[in-house]
Amino acid sequence: MTNREKCNDSLSATYVAPATFDLDSLQNGIAAGDPFLAQENTSGSLGDERICPRIQRDNPAKTINDLPAEILVRIIDAVLDEMAYLPYFLGGYYLTTLKTLAAVCKWWETIIQSTPTFWTIIESTTTPDEMEYMLRKSGNCLLTFRQLIDSTLDVFPIGGVDGFDFLDFVSLNMARCSALSVAMKWGSQAARVLESPAPKLRAATIVASACSIDKDIHLFDGQAGALEDLWLSQIPIRWDLGLPTRLRRVEISYRSLPISRLPHPQQIVSGLSSCPEIEVVRLIGADMLFQRLNWEGLEVQMPTLELPMLKELKLENMSVGGSGYILRSLWSPVLRNLEVKERSQFDSIAALLHPPCPLLVEFVRRALPQNQLFSVTLESVRVDLQISGGERHVGISVRCGNPDELSRWLAEEFAAELSSVPELRLRVSSTRHQSEFQGLRKLVEALTNVERLICLNVDGGAGVVLAEHLASPHQASDGWHWNWPRLTHMELGDAWKWPTLALNVIRERYGASEEGPEGPDVGSLKRHAPPPLTSLWLDGMKSTHPETFHDIERIVGKKALDYVDVDYDSKNSE
Repeated sequence: MTNREKCNDSLSATYVAPATFDLDSLQNGIAAGDPFLAQENTSGSLGDERICPRIQRDNPAKTINDLPAEILVRIIDAVLDEMAYLPYFLGGYYLTTLKTLAAVCKWWETIIQSTPTFWTIIESTTTPDEMEYMLRKSGNCLLTFRQLIDSTLDVFPIGGVDGFDFLDFVSLNMARCSALSVAMKWGSQAARVLESPAPKLRAATIVASACSIDKDIHLFDGQAGALEDLWLSQIPIRWDLGLPTRLRRVEISYRSLPISRLPHPQQIVSGLSSCPEIEVVRLIGADMLFQRLNWEGLEVQMPTLELPMLKELKLENMSVGGSGYILRSLWSPVLRNLEVKERSQFDSIAALLHPPCPLLVEFVRRALPQNQLFSVTLESVRVDLQISGGERHVGISVRCGNPDELSRWLAEEFAAELSSVPELRLRVSSTRHQSEFQGLRKLVEALTNVERLICLNVDGGAGVVLAEHLASPHQASDGWHWNWPRLTHMELGDAWKWPTLALNVIRERYGASEEGPEGPDVGSLKRHAPPPLTSLWLDGMKSTHPETFHDIERIVGKKALDYVDVDYDSKNSE
């Protein structure tokens, strides 16, 4: 719903006589005190035959000048709505567009002058006189304020009102504000606006390039009962005093703030407790490459807070321990998107996984049976987990010193659910010995029904673990069976770096077909042959190791190696 739709009297607005409206004076700007504000005439409405005879004509409109008022209002409203909800870094030409539409003809000018909701978006590119004029023309309608800043020069745009004067103007009219979009260099410039009561405010975006506020802001003095959407950047707030009660979507970034200004995880949970209808929470902490964030009191866990409508939760750079605390404090039965990222601090991932986090565990447990994506990345100092299933997605990407801990946690916590996962995307760029990948070994063993294996690269001991799993059958009551008995598709993106190992794995697993359909006997038990590969992708193997490539081709067949997945790069860059 737009601001114009919220006004109950858009077409019954007081009529302004066209003869008293000087469009040129408004377009060109005038000195304060010039009589360019039209004198209102209350002698009739737009539907009055004396004033607007076109509306009562029986003949249909023949030209654009003859459109009925109701239709013309809808047309202009549709044009203006294109600019009503622009992001904070765009816009600045709303009034210019309004002037252009008014210049089409006298009839359009009359309609625009007589519709208060067309004058409700006030931008910092307007002059003080224009702002006052729009304020009066908007009647009692709710307002949208938008302050723009040049993203390259980090200054207020030239040609409009001074940035401080505009914010003063906004703060004086916050009682009528329903949408606020402000961009500025210093956060202190918005303090007065943020502390002004805003009972009608529904959406607010406050973006500062740098923080210069020496205190935490009590948002809108606690009087923003209608606020549903809130986006703050570099603006410290009083979490302990709660957030607006009707808030549905909140995104707050502290990316450039000193770590001392970050809210404690307990304060965050306390603040969210005042928002029973919250649906989206996105929190971005500070970039702390050279600082250490050690939260105190995280061992004292708060009672679980249930947010029955929470669908998306994203935590970034809140420290592994801080993110773990928040996750263990929240619960939502309808969560659809969960992301935890830590790019600055180097910590143990155990602080996120232990003690068990019911929200995280249950979310992963529900996503795995409907698996559409199961991707595990283990690096020397980073882990990344991406799981998508049904309408759910979980993403964990943190810097840590024990990447194999994630594999162990998955294998031990979700053994039953992993058995139904059909596709594994694995990437390991670590030179650690295979003895340091016991968690990975457990993970591949828990994945009993993999049909598609996609490896961008698997280095060091992890490659040995994977090769052993592929090339080693296990004993069952009816004979020897291969691990991953349904595997028919493999993409080995870095097999050219370990050609001998790749050849040995392929020969051991699929070369037995030369002995017969069931393979050779092993002792007194039959060794069952795996299903043939329908597709095998060996990036760079043919050009770097042609002899090895042709040996593999003789084993799996040329048809399997002719497979080309045109979407391979995009899939593995996710």
